[in-house]
Parts: sequence; C-alpha cells; structure tokens
Amino acid sequence: MKLAYRWGAFVVLLMLTGLFAIKGIELWSQRTAVDGAGIGVYFLIFEINDRVLEADIANYAIGFFAASIGTAVAAIALAVNTLSKSKGRVMEA
Repeated sequence: MKLAYRWGAFVVLLMLTGLFAIKGIELWSQRTAVDGAGIGVYFLIFEINDRVLEADIANYAIGFFAASIGTAVAAIALAVNTLSKSKGRVMEA
C-alpha cells in the first residue's frame, strides 16, 4: 500500500509541476498587457497578490518557473527512490 501512496504523491507532484509551469507561461505572456494599477495573480483558489505592477510580473513568472522546477525535481527524486526500493520486490495485491 505504501507503494501506491508514493506513486500517488508522484502524480500529484507532476500535476503541480504542470500547473506552476502553465501559470509561469501565462504570466510571462501577460507582462505587457496591463491596464490600470496592475494585475491580480491567482494560483488555483489562492490569491497571491491583487496588484502586481507591470515591472514585477516577470519576477512572478520566474518564481512560478522556479517552483515548477522544484516540484519536478522532487517528483523525479520520489520516483527514483520508489523504483530503487521496489526493485526486486514482488508487487503486493
């Protein structure tokens, strides 16, 4: 059962990686399309900042790219660790 939890965590980390990368790309493409005082930055249901100035949007995009790299590294490390521990074992039903 532990193996299922590890692979479930791997899938969740991969999905977070994709979501972080998509948000970074979205912010990077919006960095010149600002009207008024700035844009609001939201991730999933969380409000990160409600007024990000045009000059700071690239910093937020880079932050989301860095978060996607971090979660990708964590997912890969978890997969390698899980595969190395399960190597040679018979799958339990």
